[in-house]
Amino acid sequence: MICMKRGSIEISFGMIFSVIIIIVIIGVAVYAITAFLNIGESAEISLFYQELQKSVDDAWTSATTNRVISLSIPDSIEMVCFGSLATGTAPDKYRDEMQELKEYSSGFQQQNTNTFLYPSSKAGDFAFKKLNKIDFSSLGTFDCLETRNGKISIRLSKSEFESLVKVGRE
Repeated sequence: MICMKRGSIEISFGMIFSVIIIIVIIGVAVYAITAFLNIGESAEISLFYQELQKSVDDAWTSATTNRVISLSIPDSIEMVCFGSLATGTAPDKYRDEMQELKEYSSGFQQQNTNTFLYPSSKAGDFAFKKLNKIDFSSLGTFDCLETRNGKISIRLSKSEFESLVKVGRE
């Protein structure tokens, strides 16, 4: 007859090791799923920039254009901003966002960038981008366009004698 004291349980080393291995496997799986989801969002942001630049290039090659494009962007991105962080002045409505973009960009190489995603922390390395052949002066020196349900609408216009495509509100 085995005599055990009340409340004492003997667990073998193999059982403890198995529990530790299970916890490690679950932790690695959670990390892998999180990393995979972040890659998906980064890819969606990259596709947004590619589609926007392609639309700008198409508008630039045409003699005249005035159209609104609608592009997909991750739901975590609230605004797409255009302008210059160094010399631009934001309207009162977007002053706080511009300040946050300046603070976030201080640690990054973002020379000559003219397109910004807000909040930058959600976009990571893709928060800043230099788009070619655009003129954002119709928005001012710095302005933001808000996203709705993972979509953003941007007006692209160019007249016959203009060399750059103007980016504006729909």
